[in-house]
Amino acid sequence: MKIKEVLAELPDLETERLLLRKMGWQDVEDIFEYASIPAVSQYTTWEPHQSLEDSQRFLKATIEGYNQHEIACWGIIEKAGNKFIGACGFAEWRPDCARGEIGYVLSPKYWGNGYMREAVRAMMGFGFCPMQLNRIEGRCMVENTASARVMEKAGMKFEGVLRQHLFAKGIYHDVKMYSILRQEWIK
Repeated sequence: MKIKEVLAELPDLETERLLLRKMGWQDVEDIFEYASIPAVSQYTTWEPHQSLEDSQRFLKATIEGYNQHEIACWGIIEKAGNKFIGACGFAEWRPDCARGEIGYVLSPKYWGNGYMREAVRAMMGFGFCPMQLNRIEGRCMVENTASARVMEKAGMKFEGVLRQHLFAKGIYHDVKMYSILRQEWIK
């Protein structure tokens, strides 16, 4: 399985309420709108965006990833309002192990509505089918109960805590590990 072949043309993914698509320059203000909120990046490795230029740098790197056929996030669009509300995608892909790790972020205006579970399930479908993964993983800092709930509601199983697994924002963090296997997805 060659990453560049599968990602040569990142397809749109559609759910009942969401459209997951490539991000574009038209999305930069919406990205800044949520990425500048400290609560959004509280449990991430990145700091809140301080200016539109921070969001432009993120978007430039994402678009370069698309152009190089590398793993990159899809933008999440709420279909009802045609609003860019977050991102979801694979942060890592190990074709030799048929394993990938999923990551996501959502505007707090849309928290608590099941949107991220819906986006993660769409991403799992892409991971198990075109990417031919056997295992999809997700991790979150132990304090991030909302992210843990998303993974559980999406069908992932809690595997344990990786002690001081992540160094971010100047300190080591314990991380919860979740996963779902292809055989569990098929059921």
